[in-house]
Amino acid sequence: MTEHWIRFILGTLCLAFGLFFLITAVVGNYRFKFALNRMHAAALGDTLGLLGVVLGICFYEGLGPTTVKLLAIVVLVWITSPVSSHLVMLMELTAGPFSAHQEPEDEEGLEQSSIDLDRHVLAQSQKEDAQ
Repeated sequence: MTEHWIRFILGTLCLAFGLFFLITAVVGNYRFKFALNRMHAAALGDTLGLLGVVLGICFYEGLGPTTVKLLAIVVLVWITSPVSSHLVMLMELTAGPFSAHQEPEDEEGLEQSSIDLDRHVLAQSQKEDAQ
């Protein structure tokens, strides 16, 4: 009987750990202004959040074929997530300021940081051309 309670408590702790990282990843994707920061938040949600949720389910299920399949899914996500995040980062860094879409102004009329960065780069290039 105590074995079931121990598995239940460990599974619940792992699920809470995973859900915490998944929720903070969603909040981070909405709160961060730069694409690289949003990418980092999404990658943490993929790796740590998925690991916590799957480990929690594995504790509930016990050792069996379902556990092996769930762990195989985690391994596949861990292989593909860094590759896709790296490609998004390279696209963001090599695209340049003029190929990315311009984000609209927010409610207070202040422009977001990516547009400010574009204007700063444009102003620097105009100064270099004038010299």
